[in-house]
Amino acid sequence: MEYKNITHAQTMQSHIAACKLSGIPVAAYCHQHQLKRSNYYYWQHKLRPVPIGKFIPITPAPATAPVSIIFTSGTRICFENMPPVDYVKNLVN
Repeated sequence: MEYKNITHAQTMQSHIAACKLSGIPVAAYCHQHQLKRSNYYYWQHKLRPVPIGKFIPITPAPATAPVSIIFTSGTRICFENMPPVDYVKNLVN
């Protein structure tokens, strides 16, 4: 995690896990622990796991539009036109 306040992020991560294990609604958990629900949901979204190495569905751009694929590592592949999906799958595997 790269957060300015790692301690707060870790605290919220603990609250999120405890809430899930408790089985009580988020609103009740937040009330018991004096947390704002908006803050809880913000951190739940912020700390969600990011899938790695999987294709995600996208709507293809028109065949004549330039296309760039940017990986989380920073690697970028650019095409002048949209290539066939199987070509891209073979290229990145």
